[in-house]
Amino acid sequence: MIIRKVKIKNFRGYTDKTIYFQDKTVVLLAAANGIGKTTVVDAIEWCLTGDIRRLKEAFDSRSTNTAERKLNTNGILKNREADDKEKVEVVLWLYDGEKELILKREQKKDELDKDSSKATIDNSEELAKSFIQEYVGDSFYNFHFCDVQKSFNIQNTKRTDLDELFSEFITNYDAQKQIATNLDIFAEDCDRYIEDKENQKVSQNEIDNLQKQIDIAREDAKNTKYPETGFYSGEVIDIYKLKRDDLNQQKKDIEKCGYQVAGESIYKLIKNEEFKQQQKLIKELDALLENKGDLIKSALEERLNIDTEIITTLEIKQNRLKDLSLSKDTILLDAESVIVLGNEGFSQEFFETEKRTLELKDKTQRELASEIELLSKNNKMLSLLSNICANKKEVINYRDSKLKDDGVVKCPICGSEAFGIMDEAKILKEAEEYIRLNGEVVKEKEEAKKALIEDIDALYEKIIKRAKDVVDKECEVLEKRIKSLKLLLEETQPYFDKVNELRKSREDVILEELNKDNLKVLLDEIENKIIEESVENEVKDTYQKILTVIGYKYDGETLKQTYAKVQNLIGSPLEILNFSYELFVSKINSINSFLSNQGLTALCKKQDENNKKNTDLDREINVLQELKDRATQRAEGIRNLIDELSGEEYKKVGPVLCKFYNKLARFNFAEGIKVVQENDGITLTDDKDKNIVNVLSNGQISVFMLAHFFAGISARNKHERMKVYFIDDLTACMDDVNMLAFMDLLKYQMSSKETMEQLFFVTCDDRISRLFKYKMNGRGIELCELNEADLL
Repeated sequence: MIIRKVKIKNFRGYTDKTIYFQDKTVVLLAAANGIGKTTVVDAIEWCLTGDIRRLKEAFDSRSTNTAERKLNTNGILKNREADDKEKVEVVLWLYDGEKELILKREQKKDELDKDSSKATIDNSEELAKSFIQEYVGDSFYNFHFCDVQKSFNIQNTKRTDLDELFSEFITNYDAQKQIATNLDIFAEDCDRYIEDKENQKVSQNEIDNLQKQIDIAREDAKNTKYPETGFYSGEVIDIYKLKRDDLNQQKKDIEKCGYQVAGESIYKLIKNEEFKQQQKLIKELDALLENKGDLIKSALEERLNIDTEIITTLEIKQNRLKDLSLSKDTILLDAESVIVLGNEGFSQEFFETEKRTLELKDKTQRELASEIELLSKNNKMLSLLSNICANKKEVINYRDSKLKDDGVVKCPICGSEAFGIMDEAKILKEAEEYIRLNGEVVKEKEEAKKALIEDIDALYEKIIKRAKDVVDKECEVLEKRIKSLKLLLEETQPYFDKVNELRKSREDVILEELNKDNLKVLLDEIENKIIEESVENEVKDTYQKILTVIGYKYDGETLKQTYAKVQNLIGSPLEILNFSYELFVSKINSINSFLSNQGLTALCKKQDENNKKNTDLDREINVLQELKDRATQRAEGIRNLIDELSGEEYKKVGPVLCKFYNKLARFNFAEGIKVVQENDGITLTDDKDKNIVNVLSNGQISVFMLAHFFAGISARNKHERMKVYFIDDLTACMDDVNMLAFMDLLKYQMSSKETMEQLFFVTCDDRISRLFKYKMNGRGIELCELNEADLL
């Protein structure tokens, strides 16, 4: 990228000026002071960046308040002859070797503020913004300009501000630093939240005062005596010392004891109901054995108590037999199902004999049919011969016509060559004889075939009839058997059902061994376990009263359902020491009375709320403190890592600067230049750890800044898009040796064009100007020289 020309309007010393650089890679601006050399360079910088860094830094240093800034602003940018309404305007023609871009920047206000100006390319601010972002960046002056101002500035720059001078030599950690800063902000927010949470907590003084009020209320509540008899293991007798939560827990434990006792009573009643049900079943079984003993015995022999599938199996067998079609088309297949019945009326021997006879007759019938078909030739040949015999005249005409056309003819029927010379009277005589004889043979065979078909049909009928007779008899037998079993099952099923019901509670009952004697023994055993009605009523009354005191809600449930719910409410059982209904009620009432004390209840509730509030707040504070600590540690870790990494990178910058400095300076640094990052700042030292800014002369500092300039060009080379550089009268403080070294380094840089695509060299020294042209011409580098006449 090179700058082809610049148009300057109302900018500093210029009213309206266009300067051409002749597409040269080196532009020499050689003229006396005040002609406008630096203004041309300033105009280029302002068009590219919206700023003039050398003026901005000087302006900021002398403008320490608003009034001074206002006074110091006048004339900083706009030509003094320009009207207030006129715009400052600079246009650059830029060429990248393929296309030309025209960048224009304009501004009305006379101030150095990039936000006050507007840059465009083809009237588009977006295109200009994109181009400047890609090609110019934010540090254009820092690494593209080398001037006297920089040499002066480095002596006044604080250590904390020197990092900008070396930003291109190390990795940019701004994103990581921003993360650390964000973590600091987060930690500060956590501190504010923690302070806010601490302020929300109930003070310890308030909690202590409330506890004193609770203690006084508890003393007053002691008027309701709590029974001293131990109820369960772990019970606290002196309940007045208990906190509300502990008191509620003790009440739950007492209720659990009540549930345990009630559960035991309910279980007794459930078992008693089972015994009663067993008693009823045994009596019913005894009655059934008395009235249907023989039928039950038969059913057991048939194993109907174990498997009623026997009836289903018989029904399936009957249905399969009924589904047999027993027709001429299926009898040969259905015969197997009939044979397995084992009836002599349709035995395997009978079927095989009849089947063989059937197969022989069928074979003979098929052979006769083939012969008839062959003799008749599907009736086509006989039909043809009959037609021929009926039309003799046509046959003769056919023969005569063929003889006339071809000289030879064969019989169209048999292919005989004698057909052409045979007498007309004999031509069809043989055909007529064949028709007569063949017709008689076919007729005889047709009659024989018909007789065979009748025999076959009769044989099929015989087999089918025998099969149907056997199947009908078997179905009749099955029908009787099925009906008998169903009736037997119907009569005995109640007995088996009751036995199965009894076995649910008495697994020791064996169906096959049951009789009236062992039923009597079993009945006596069960009746001894059934509790008396008075005892049963007492047990029922006990559990109902206990559950009523606890406040158990019945919901139309059975006794077993109540037992299941009670067991679930018990959970882990307690060790009950002494239980009576009166003691149980007394302890519940005492605790309820204590809890119902409104003053004490309100105080305890308030205390609970305070404690919960403080506990919740402490939990939140702990979380916030943990987050804050983690954020602080993470931020510190990021900064330490950045310092470590950038410190290592800064160590590598010194040797690069030293290399360029030693090429330019008369007296070299023996051990090199050191760039050290420490205490949040940058220190520049020599080989003896002395501050360079202090030990170097003005000329040496100028050389050092030139070294920094060339080192920066080298460091940025791979990613730099705008390789256009400016050197403005930096050589004023340099001696001849420095100057010659500088010129030699510069000519090699420009000849390769690898790091510099265009250089603007500004000087007011005619001797340096001639030396510069001599060195450039010596390397064959063409330049554009602009003198006073070109710049006025």
